Amino acid sequence: MEQTNKINSIETTAFANPWLNLLEDIFFRPHYAFESFLNREDMGSKEIWKLHILLSLLAPFSNICSNLIKAVYTFILDKINFSISDITSGSFTIWIFYVIAIFAIRFADIFRVYYKRWDRTVNWDPPVPWVLMIGFIPFTTSGLFFFLPTPFNIGIMLLSFIYSLNLSYQALQNISNWSAQEFLSYLLQVAIFFTVLGLIFTFTYNIYRTIFQ
Repeated sequence: MEQTNKINSIETTAFANPWLNLLEDIFFRPHYAFESFLNREDMGSKEIWKLHILLSLLAPFSNICSNLIKAVYTFILDKINFSISDITSGSFTIWIFYVIAIFAIRFADIFRVYYKRWDRTVNWDPPVPWVLMIGFIPFTTSGLFFFLPTPFNIGIMLLSFIYSLNLSYQALQNISNWSAQEFLSYLLQVAIFFTVLGLIFTFTYNIYRTIFQ
């Protein structure tokens, strides 16, 4: 098949670590990263999860480094003492944000695989999995820039989100022949689903507060 020939034509990288191989493909050969991933036997779902979780730790680490630099600078100039809580302030919240984002991306990937399930024929083949999880690796990596002051860190995070969307679209276009209209329709349905889910959660929470508080 044409897709198989295309996948087999991708050259493998020299890194022994499969995570480094994938990161190299994502940032230096993004057009072939997904085909290269499909062609590897040393990368699976567990490795993708582990890679995202490890990359998410860049955000709190970077934030701690930023807080430490600010605390030392303030101590030297103004002689103001600082505590551990000052150094770790906001780090856990940032990490939780990235973890929730990773789970949301994975759920959107699952939704992509099955949202057209009702249109399948007898010989229906499910789409290629893990496309969004691979495409959004740059977004998870953006936590590295949280040592920068606001709004620069937020700006880089938004740019990485847009870049990850573009990578995912290119992958779906190359692997599954998705058009721009199909991709936008899919994003709209995902947005509607998460909006409805958020409204249900908010409604349930308000009822709980009304009854028990």
